[in-house]
Amino acid sequence: MIRYIIKRLLYFIPTLLLVALLVFFMVHLIPGDPVMVMLGDNASPENIAATRNALGLDRPLVFQFVFWLGNLVQGDFGTSIQTKQPVLQSIKERFPVTIILTTLALLFSLILALPSGAMAALYQNTQKDYLFMIATVLGVSLPGFWLGLMALLVFSVHFGWFPSIGFVPLWEDFWEGLRYMVLPSTTLGLYMAAVVARMTRSSMLEVLRLEYVTHARAKGLSEWKVVAKHALKNAFAPTLTVIGIQYGRLLGGAVVTETVFSLPGLGKYIVVAIYARDYPVVQGCILFIALIYVVINLVVDLLYSYFDPRIEYQ
Repeated sequence: MIRYIIKRLLYFIPTLLLVALLVFFMVHLIPGDPVMVMLGDNASPENIAATRNALGLDRPLVFQFVFWLGNLVQGDFGTSIQTKQPVLQSIKERFPVTIILTTLALLFSLILALPSGAMAALYQNTQKDYLFMIATVLGVSLPGFWLGLMALLVFSVHFGWFPSIGFVPLWEDFWEGLRYMVLPSTTLGLYMAAVVARMTRSSMLEVLRLEYVTHARAKGLSEWKVVAKHALKNAFAPTLTVIGIQYGRLLGGAVVTETVFSLPGLGKYIVVAIYARDYPVVQGCILFIALIYVVINLVVDLLYSYFDPRIEYQ
């Protein structure tokens, strides 16, 4: 197990290096000049040249990339062109908002997806199963930004049950902070719930046909015990892969959700930085999200051995 973890950690290096390379050069392909955004259209050519030189933007892209990479090795994600603050410090301030949002969305999706997927498998080809399939197709098809706007219109503006925008940290006021996060987390988690539910149904259909499930029923065990204790655990292993992938997608989907609900998280920070052509912020945030994503994949791989004892890591 330890050797496997070390080996996977070593794989992080080329993966993150490739991500850093792609992010750096794709960000610099964004139209616009950050210096002109900072100084405005009326800036003199002398001020533009001086600012460009101070920020290092007048140097070749290859030199800028090597310099940025050298700083990354030392734990320096750069400094924001707009705010003059260290990018890593800004990430530390905003990432708790994003991790709370995505974790609540994950919990909501699992609470909704696992029981519904298992029930759909039990009632295969019945009216309940057909309703389930229709609901999952809708969950996958509806755009997240549209769901967010409709949730705001109905539950905030019309009924007034939840706040429309803003954020209250859970560690300061848990219940009030939860009220602010209900709509964003459910909006973000609906797509994941639909995908995980369909995967759970598919895995359960395969497991319910196996002989050990038939044997458990023959022993007189209740259907609830057969499903929850025997079938669902073994069916959860392939579903875990989808959960890991979708949780990484939640981090990307948080960009839209945080913008719609005006949450001060990492996603909205990236959107503002893109509009401002703040290269260090965009590069640092996307690389940080990529790092979290590969860590999530490692955790998912390690959890396989718990749900499927046949898997051993050497």
